[in-house]
Amino acid sequence: MLALINIIFIFLLAGPLLNIVRKFNHFVKKGNHLSDIWTVTLKKNILALLTLIVMEHVLTFIFYNSHYIMALVYSTLAIVAGWLLLAFLFYFIRKINSAAWIWFFYYVGQVLTLLVGLAIASKSYGYIGLESYFTASAISLYYLSIAILFCSAGVAFLALITKPNTFKTHRKSFFHPTHKKPSRNMLEHYQAAGLSKQEIEAFRSQMADSRKQIINIEANFQKTAKMRAIEIRHNIVKVSKNYFKDIVEEPNRRLDASDFLINYLPQLDDLLEKYNEINSHVAKNKQSYLILEKSAQTIDQLSQEIVEDYLKFHSETYQELEDGLKLADRMLHNESNNQTNRFSQNSKKSKMDNFDMDDPFEELKELDNEGE
Repeated sequence: MLALINIIFIFLLAGPLLNIVRKFNHFVKKGNHLSDIWTVTLKKNILALLTLIVMEHVLTFIFYNSHYIMALVYSTLAIVAGWLLLAFLFYFIRKINSAAWIWFFYYVGQVLTLLVGLAIASKSYGYIGLESYFTASAISLYYLSIAILFCSAGVAFLALITKPNTFKTHRKSFFHPTHKKPSRNMLEHYQAAGLSKQEIEAFRSQMADSRKQIINIEANFQKTAKMRAIEIRHNIVKVSKNYFKDIVEEPNRRLDASDFLINYLPQLDDLLEKYNEINSHVAKNKQSYLILEKSAQTIDQLSQEIVEDYLKFHSETYQELEDGLKLADRMLHNESNNQTNRFSQNSKKSKMDNFDMDDPFEELKELDNEGE
């Protein structure tokens, strides 16, 4: 009976661990800030893991459970900490070079971290007491950290020397990369817009993130026919790129574009990534198709929101143009009325002149004069 409980417990323990490593993987590949790793889902799974540890303590106290299970449970803390360190290191490596071969080393590192953690747990079998379990976990984490740091440093070096255009001049993209040091002209441009040094740094960091998101959005829109149709319908990639350029040109209006930078772009990037991931699955059920359809509708709506936000950002320009058109139309209308009035006056004058020259009663007047 106790063996069955332990087996069930291990399966329960595997659930939070899988969810935690999945969230770490998403952060490593898609995270834009270090704070992105601390999601609500990750918090819930860590809380579930800690709850299971407490439950194992209760089981051990009541049933005098296997101390190997206790050692195994506490080793998961070292394993999760090792995965966390690995995730942070490869997050920075991905910033250097995002080549596909890097992820091979990342996944190998995760597997080795798991195996080393389990091996150390088996070595600590036989030790009894909470202090012993924590000591075993600390020792496990110590050796894991050294191994992870050493191996990650080697991967980072390979990523650096194999980075495309490392020793060449970078080509210009559709906008200047904002993660580089700003040129003197751009720095003067930001200062002229009234931005302080801290505001300039924050603005450039935000725009660097948005740039990556736009590049990802452009690539993901081309992966399926349905997404290509949505992109063509709204011309969303071109709109986003132009919106980006306009914000760089007017950094003092960055708050007017906050919805675009903080909400719309990250949401669209995330939804496109998840849509393509689900769509790539070989087998799909009814629920999968419903999720894909709902996601496509949301992506379409987000694209429309971005277009409307772009138009709203330029509403003042459109209003000035509309006012200019109204003014021009009014001037043309007044000019037309003036010409009509002048034509009417000339016409009346001409008729009066003709009336005086061809007076039909003139001959009668002359006859009366002769009769007198």
